[in-house]
Amino acid sequence: MKSYVYTHTRLDTNEIFYVGIGSQDNYKRASSTYQRTYYWNNIVKKCGWKVEIVFDKLEWNEACLKEKELILKYGRIDLGTGLLVNLTDGGEGNFGRKASKETKAKMSKTRTGKKATSETKKKLSIIAKGRFCKKVINTQDGTIYNSISDAAKQNGLKRYNLSEYLTGRVKNKTTLKYYIENVN
Repeated sequence: MKSYVYTHTRLDTNEIFYVGIGSQDNYKRASSTYQRTYYWNNIVKKCGWKVEIVFDKLEWNEACLKEKELILKYGRIDLGTGLLVNLTDGGEGNFGRKASKETKAKMSKTRTGKKATSETKKKLSIIAKGRFCKKVINTQDGTIYNSISDAAKQNGLKRYNLSEYLTGRVKNKTTLKYYIENVN
């Protein structure tokens, strides 16, 4: 499977604040809010973000090198060298990594017989719902839609096409007036 390198850009200053790599065919990691850092989440809550795929169809090791180059170019905020909220120098993804049978057995053993409390289930539900709560904004008239489906339906667009544009896979002039804002 081919890999890609992406950037996240702040909507208020139009500055890149994160560089990452992914390997899914549908660019899922690039537009995901799952397992992001505290710093990343603060920026997104404050001003929203947009995704750009900057390199595509690379071998994994090439993508790791490109990610490292971009992080070095833009600099890390924690090191005082730039504005990126990346906490590492990049290139250390775990593509294709599989847990050994022993590790799987240990993980299973620690979970066996444990039931989540209703409070824990409720918290996990809230987290999961927040992860997928995305609003779409029309930048020309300021209309806010509760979902990609709503925005597409009310503007005579196909949901798939709008989604492809918003995640950076397609550059379509009819959807240039939209961007996605993640809301928690």
